[in-house]
Parts: sequence; C-alpha cells; structure tokens
Amino acid sequence: MRTVVLGILLALGAAGAASAGDYVIVASTNPALKPGTEVDGGQRLSLEPGQTLRLMNATGEVSTLRGSAAGVVAPKPGAPIDATRMAQLRVLIDPPPQGRTFGGRRSGVCPDPATLTSLDQILAVQAAGCAPQAREALEAYLAAR
Repeated sequence: MRTVVLGILLALGAAGAASAGDYVIVASTNPALKPGTEVDGGQRLSLEPGQTLRLMNATGEVSTLRGSAAGVVAPKPGAPIDATRMAQLRVLIDPPPQGRTFGGRRSGVCPDPATLTSLDQILAVQAAGCAPQAREALEAYLAAR
C-alpha cells in the first residue's frame, strides 16, 4: 500500500512539474496576454504589429518580443524549468487577492528593495514575507533589462 501511495504522489509531482510553463509574462501591450500567465517555449502568441510582450524565465533572463501580422513564437528555453521558481515568479508578478490578516510581519525588517539585485535575492525576500519590497525590486530588475 505504501508503495502505491508513493507512486501516485511521484506521478502527481511529475505531472505538476510538466505543466509548468517555460516563461512567465511580465508585461504586455496586448490586454489578452496578462502578466503572470505562463507561456511554453515554441508557443505561438497573438501579438499584432506595434505590440510588445516581455517574458521572463526562472533564471531571470528577460526576452522582449515584438508583434507581427503572424503573431510571435516564444523562444525555446535553454535550461530545464524549475517549476517552484516559476510558481514564485508568477505569484510575485500577479499576486493573488489578499484576504484579511491579523498582525503584521513579525520575523524582522524587510530589506531596502534597492539592495536586491538578483532574482534569487528577490524571490528569497518574497518567500520571507516581504512581497511589496520584492515586487518593487522586480520592477527595477526588469527596467534594467
């Protein structure tokens, strides 16, 4: 029985990892392509001439695509996808609605967003409960690329 349960859990985990996109949309001038949406490498996207789309992968690499009459194709990724990092990045870019919370952050002081210069630092700060600072740092990170 234990082996069957372990097998099912491993299969579910592999299916979840396989469903992770290669990129996440960070900005788009096409309202149908919303920030936080995952995109697979090689996927054709509807992007008309004059429209742009910015994608980010789990390593922090940013790609800017410019529209054409035939749309655009997302680039193929060069590295394996880290589903956990993609999920963190997706939540950072398009956070879920916040419910009511009681109390504030209790584990310390959040760092100055200007000191967060790598995607690893930004995601670590987000995981530590400083999502607003992480979002601000991500905006600066994207503006620099």
